[in-house]
Amino acid sequence: MEKERLRAVGYRRVSMREQVDGHSLDAQAKNIKDYVNGQGWDLLEIYTDAGISAKKDSFRPDLAKLMQDAEDGKFDVVVVDKIDRFYRHLAGLLTALDSLRHMNVAFASVQERLDFTSPWGKLTLTVLGILAELYLDNVRRSMACGDCA
Repeated sequence: MEKERLRAVGYRRVSMREQVDGHSLDAQAKNIKDYVNGQGWDLLEIYTDAGISAKKDSFRPDLAKLMQDAEDGKFDVVVVDKIDRFYRHLAGLLTALDSLRHMNVAFASVQERLDFTSPWGKLTLTVLGILAELYLDNVRRSMACGDCA
C-alpha cells in the first residue's frame, strides 16, 4: 500500500535578530525539508518568523498566516524542527495543536520525533487537545472566582 502524499508546510523561527542571518534558520529549513522528503510528502511552503520571540502573547505574522491557511484547508500537516520553534509555553502549544486538530491538520516535530499523522499520533494529538481544553477551563474558572483560595 502506497503512503498518502500529504501537503506539508514548515514553520521556523528564531528569536534573536543576530540569528536571522545565521545558521539556525537554514538548519531548521534543511531538517524540515529532509523530514518531509523522507515521509514522501509534498512541501508547499516554509513560514518564517525571524527575530520574534515565541513567548506568550507575542505576535508572529507568519504563524498567524499559517493558522489562517490551515483554516482555509491549504495543507494537511505542519512540520517544525523543534516544538520550541512553534511555541515556548505549554498553554499556547496545546491551544494551537487543538486548533489544528479541529481543522484536520496534523503536526510533526523533527527533533522530538512527534508525528501526529499516524493513527497513534492522532490519538496523542486528541489527548493533547483535551488537555488544552481542561487547562483553559481551569484558567477560566480560576479567573471567574478571582483566584479563590
